[in-house]
Amino acid sequence: MEQITATLPRITRPRTRRREWLTDLVLLTPGVGYLLVFMCVPLAQVALRGFGLLAIGEPSHFTLALYREILASKIYRDSILFSLYFALGTTVVSLALALVTSALLQVNFPGRSVISVLYKIPLVVPSLVAAFLVLTIIDQGGIIARAVARFGVEWPELVHDRWGVGIILVLVWHNVPIMIVILSAVMSAIPQDVSAAARNLGASPWQVFRNVTLPLSLPGISAASLLVFIGVFGAFSIPSLVGAAYPKAISVVMSTEVLDRANWALASALGTIVTVLSAVLLYAYYRLIRHQEAALR
Repeated sequence: MEQITATLPRITRPRTRRREWLTDLVLLTPGVGYLLVFMCVPLAQVALRGFGLLAIGEPSHFTLALYREILASKIYRDSILFSLYFALGTTVVSLALALVTSALLQVNFPGRSVISVLYKIPLVVPSLVAAFLVLTIIDQGGIIARAVARFGVEWPELVHDRWGVGIILVLVWHNVPIMIVILSAVMSAIPQDVSAAARNLGASPWQVFRNVTLPLSLPGISAASLLVFIGVFGAFSIPSLVGAAYPKAISVVMSTEVLDRANWALASALGTIVTVLSAVLLYAYYRLIRHQEAALR
């Protein structure tokens, strides 16, 4: 009898674990299935299409001709570099503004509640509406240009310019609130005792921000930067509306290849390059943040 009882746990534990594994699998199926169907499968299809596979209406065979065509074309190279340029520029400028604003919002001052409401307005404004607003304000025929023209001042070209100033301005205006929401939540979670101890030891407000608040906010900084960079790198509506005729954003070029030329294969190759570049840059940034976090421990 004792021998039978001793063997019971050995029999029931594998069954219990198997049931738990099946239960977990059933619970995860909707989410995992959604990711596979709507994310992994399209990405795999785009990647294979860029290599000449899974072609529709034409023979499928592995080839690198599309990537050689992209690398040999100055138009495609400039489009990729231009998208990287305004994506990184938007991320850096938005991060600088969001850090300052988020740090100020941690301090009680008159009008703080009003600012807390005003900075969230761009969150409910669609991208196209934001682009039109910026056009009416900073374009050469906009409000500011007409106001300074009375004093004989010639307003510079900030929209449809080669350097993408208008694109960056609109994207910064639209993405700064996103970063502020994330960074404010992270900064508000920092214990006040830590900042108070630094102030009692003679640290100035700038030293507290640089040596205490900023290092402890690195997880929020990395998350906000990644979200903004990913969204901006593939942005279409704003670059197509306020961007210059050349160079164009890579998303605009991909849209032209698909809609005007029906060149799905080349657009897939461009999409694969964009995905790989995003993954490489995000991985490098993630490694940098992890290294800094490890150095602070």
